[in-house]
Amino acid sequence: MEFQGTRQHARPVTGLFFGSFNPIHEGHVGIARYLLEEGLCDEVWFIVSPCNPFKIDRFLLPEAERLEIVKAAIRDDTRMQACDVEFTMPKPSYTVDTLRLLFDKHPDREFILVIGGDNVSAFPKWKDARWILKNCPIFVYPRLGEQVDLLPGMRLIQAPLFPLSATAIREMIVADKDITGLVPGEALPLVKKYYRKNI
Repeated sequence: MEFQGTRQHARPVTGLFFGSFNPIHEGHVGIARYLLEEGLCDEVWFIVSPCNPFKIDRFLLPEAERLEIVKAAIRDDTRMQACDVEFTMPKPSYTVDTLRLLFDKHPDREFILVIGGDNVSAFPKWKDARWILKNCPIFVYPRLGEQVDLLPGMRLIQAPLFPLSATAIREMIVADKDITGLVPGEALPLVKKYYRKNI
């Protein structure tokens, strides 16, 4: 399974960026933009996960509101899409089930999974991890201060590092601190509205 740096594929390549996006921030959008500008993908879909099996005990804004925020954040770039495919699937959401569904639904596309470096060590615990490694290339983006031991089928990409996590941004909202520049400007009003109401 080869990775291409320059787009030469017969079928469009779609990067699948799974996440809670709780909330989406400039780091997420920066990774997607890097993949597109480097020619690693033709488009990036943000797969908004209703319930991450590894984050069940954490606060989550309602999925419809997180999806609305993602749509606002990427509104100006038609190469990016917000996807709610997991909203009607059994919960918690397992990446392999979504991949199988998308593979069947979109045989005209090639898919690449995009994950954070902090997910690599736990990846063997994912449902049907071997199937994912065999059937779907994986791009791994670095997290600040972390070293990553990649598994076969994974490739580390040199996407820009983002200094804060979604958790830190939520904490800033609770503390009524300014988050301008941390989340995309188009999404900022919605982030403030929904998180101040729910947290």
